[in-house]
Amino acid sequence: MAMVAPLGYNAQRMDTPTTARAPSAPQSKVPALMSRMIRLSFSGLLLASLIAGCSSPPRQLSELPATTDTPVEQILRQAERRSGAEANLLRLHAAQTAWSRSQPEQVRSILALIPQSELPLDQQQRFSELQARSELALGQPAAALRALRHPSLEQFDSLAPQAQLDIQLLRAETMAAAGEHLNAAQERVFIHDLLPAAAQQDNLAAIWNELNQVPTEQLRAASTTTSGDLAGWLSLALIQRDHGNLDLQVHAMQQWQARHPDHPAASTPPEGVSRLLELHAQRPQHIALLLPFDGNLSAAADALRDGFLAAQYHAYSQGLAQPQISLYDSGSYADLMQFYRQAQADGVQWVVGPLDRQQVAYLAGLPQLPLPTLALNYADNRATPPAGLFQFGLAPEDEARSAALRAWQDGHRRMAILANRDDWGVRAAQAFVAQWQELGGTLTGHEVIDQPAGISGQVANLLRVRESEQRNQAPDQLPNEELAIQPSPSSGLDALFLAANPLQARQIKPTLVFQYAGDLPVYATSHAYRLSLGGEPNADIDDLLIAEIPWLLDRSDSLYQSVVDSWPAAAGPMGRLYAMGIDAQRIFTRLLQMQEQPDTRIDGATGRLSLDRDGRIRRELSWGQIVDGQLQPLPSLPSIEAMEPMLR
Repeated sequence: MAMVAPLGYNAQRMDTPTTARAPSAPQSKVPALMSRMIRLSFSGLLLASLIAGCSSPPRQLSELPATTDTPVEQILRQAERRSGAEANLLRLHAAQTAWSRSQPEQVRSILALIPQSELPLDQQQRFSELQARSELALGQPAAALRALRHPSLEQFDSLAPQAQLDIQLLRAETMAAAGEHLNAAQERVFIHDLLPAAAQQDNLAAIWNELNQVPTEQLRAASTTTSGDLAGWLSLALIQRDHGNLDLQVHAMQQWQARHPDHPAASTPPEGVSRLLELHAQRPQHIALLLPFDGNLSAAADALRDGFLAAQYHAYSQGLAQPQISLYDSGSYADLMQFYRQAQADGVQWVVGPLDRQQVAYLAGLPQLPLPTLALNYADNRATPPAGLFQFGLAPEDEARSAALRAWQDGHRRMAILANRDDWGVRAAQAFVAQWQELGGTLTGHEVIDQPAGISGQVANLLRVRESEQRNQAPDQLPNEELAIQPSPSSGLDALFLAANPLQARQIKPTLVFQYAGDLPVYATSHAYRLSLGGEPNADIDDLLIAEIPWLLDRSDSLYQSVVDSWPAAAGPMGRLYAMGIDAQRIFTRLLQMQEQPDTRIDGATGRLSLDRDGRIRRELSWGQIVDGQLQPLPSLPSIEAMEPMLR
């Protein structure tokens, strides 16, 4: 295997690791007053003799017993009778003993008594390892990483091979807990050939799991600067990001295996890869697309259909066989069971649709479904849906949850809400509150936008500036006009969440400026701005942070240009529906995988897609900022998985 040393390491390739032997204990006569301890282990007798003063005190790490039955407090009392290096060594042994007894809090408190910089190199290394393990056990991965990056561990080749391997595994585990998933994968790739054969399969699975949590942009950037096995891993991970269609993924994986025949993942693929190949062989061969082609929803249905078929034809153009698609008009069936009977008679194996929310609610209330179905909307009823029903749509709840995650990642902890009375505004506000409280944030206020004339007062209420204005105008506070101070918003408010239409949003930023809070961040749903084919600017909302689908924000989807060339409306507001149709095709091909492997994510045209336990597709949105009236992309939001270390 081509070895790639992790950043910051001065490590060299090691032979197969061997287990280090504990040092031989010096012989000593057991004093009479210690006779009651004759049943202790030999190492325990050694420490007992040291405490009794019948042997010279330990001066090196190798002179300490690997294990002992002596209480930690007894070792610490002996350390108090010593000074300098002898006392430090006994305290280090006490910390190691506390760790062996699963007492990380005690390890932390003991290490605080030891001046690490005064220790010899081997003791500094043991100190760093114990500190890292205890901090990780206490849910402090950032502190554990700092310990592992201590200068003493840069002299890596001074350690025994097994000790090196143990610390590298600890580094990988700690990096993963701290959200450094690419570094964790790199560490595991480096040590893979050094692991026992029995541990290598688990290590492959861990590498794959870490890479699946790395943002696509980071994967792509790293793939241009690496080589060897890590480069192979990165290109394999990018296959799932670059090809939403299951057939294209499998085709690309087969090509990857041909290019990397000696790669560990080629001979022993991670379970996620091997299962993907199995699911591909089980994919349905006949699909029904159930949409309303007449009535109020017909325009939306046309865009969804065209997007779905565009994704289908793209895979077909790559020489990949695709399932048969049959179109059914959902408006022509008074009873959806009539449709299912017809579809079954026609040999349909899967259904994509319906779009109408009432029809989706009807399906969600059934005890069972005749055929697996990916509905293109969400039922209001949160009761457990029947097995085989999946729901996908452009729900405002997804944008609200993304707003909470983005605000939290940006460092905000106290937020207020401005939301209108429309159904989508109420739903967005409720979803934001749930996600924000789950993160641990504080909600300082919630105003419902109604009449335009009242928005200024509602913003003032959230900012809590009126009291400061009144104080500034009080006669006993103003001996002369020069002493007047400007009113200011509450120092406890970090940002606002906004669920408003464009007309309402245009009043927010000027009102914030008027209320001396023009620099207060505002996180808004996509309803807050107008997207036009002509590129007309949005007035009065500069600096607003807005959730938007990748299809319209960075326009980098592999199908974007071909779809827009065929349907120019896909570059404007209707683009959300074209993108949804494309993602519906990508989702249904991988639903079984998403069910079996809950960590599966699809980088889709409408966001980063995942499946929750109720069969609902959730989207993580991209973020942009209004600059000169136009929405410009911002750096990507970390995935929900990458956010978890921040929640600890």
